[in-house]
Amino acid sequence: MRTSRIAALVCCSLFLPASLRADDTIKKVGESSPLKCSISSINKNEVQYTKSGKDETVPTYEIESIRLTDEPPQLNLIRNQVNNGAYENALKALDRLNPDSIERAEVKAEVQYLRAYAHARLALGGSGDVAEAGRQVKAFIDAHPDSYHFYGANELAGDLLVALGKYDAATNFYKALAAAPADAYKIRAGIDTGRAKLAEKKYPDALKEFDTALGLAEKGKSPEAQKLSAMLGKASCLAQTGQPEEGVKLAETVIAKLPAEEVDLHAWAYVVQGNCYRQMPDRTKQALLAFLHVDVLYFSNPQLHAEALWNLASLWQDLKKSDRASQASSLLKERYPNSTWAKM
Repeated sequence: MRTSRIAALVCCSLFLPASLRADDTIKKVGESSPLKCSISSINKNEVQYTKSGKDETVPTYEIESIRLTDEPPQLNLIRNQVNNGAYENALKALDRLNPDSIERAEVKAEVQYLRAYAHARLALGGSGDVAEAGRQVKAFIDAHPDSYHFYGANELAGDLLVALGKYDAATNFYKALAAAPADAYKIRAGIDTGRAKLAEKKYPDALKEFDTALGLAEKGKSPEAQKLSAMLGKASCLAQTGQPEEGVKLAETVIAKLPAEEVDLHAWAYVVQGNCYRQMPDRTKQALLAFLHVDVLYFSNPQLHAEALWNLASLWQDLKKSDRASQASSLLKERYPNSTWAKM
């Protein structure tokens, strides 16, 4: 009797939908332990899942990654490689995946996104084809308009267009985030658009974008990192509009509040601080120290490290330290040969 009951339970489980009998995981931003659950639906705004018999929902801006039970086991290793910046290794591992072994549409989408993302990050870091990476990201967006990666992919496409100097086209992709229901995405859209305006040297327009994003961040429940990012964008604008002293103060406020794990924001803060000091007379050494922080401590972001190295080469030359200037210039060209800063 007991044996037949067990057999019946096993038989029933085989005919349950995969998503309801799956042991899926959701890794939330800032949390070390993934959430084990059964995912029932995924769209660009939220993911619905069941945990301990209770239906729950999580907005996509809170999600770092999703792991589905029926995905190839090596896909999580690839995901970790991407998260750790090992993009070339991730692409090699993706090439070894057998596409015929993947049946679930969400898993196929994940593979396409990881490939496009890795190519894009390499290109933005100065060691890949920006235009080709952009085509791959756009292909993902067109094929998967309801993916939980949708907003991140649009942001990435915009960043690639900024790198190509196509600022108006970039802001069209950022508008996808601005149209999202969640304030967290609207704030990101404002910061991204502000940075595009900065790159275009439209400083008053950039300042307006950062101020709007900052106001939205201060009145809502968005991540603290977004508020600090908007403050750094504003400081960048102040440096270019005759108020570098105020920019330095704002950058210092951000640095004092930044958690240690926010490495990219630390790098941006010191780049902003350095750029502010470069707009002030007799502050060459302070600017040098700011950019050295990036080169020595926060060099993992290729774009910001490249900018810091370019400034270091210039500043060392101003200080008549030609050997140090040559070292910074050589490192820039060696490590980021295709970057805008290396070409300058």
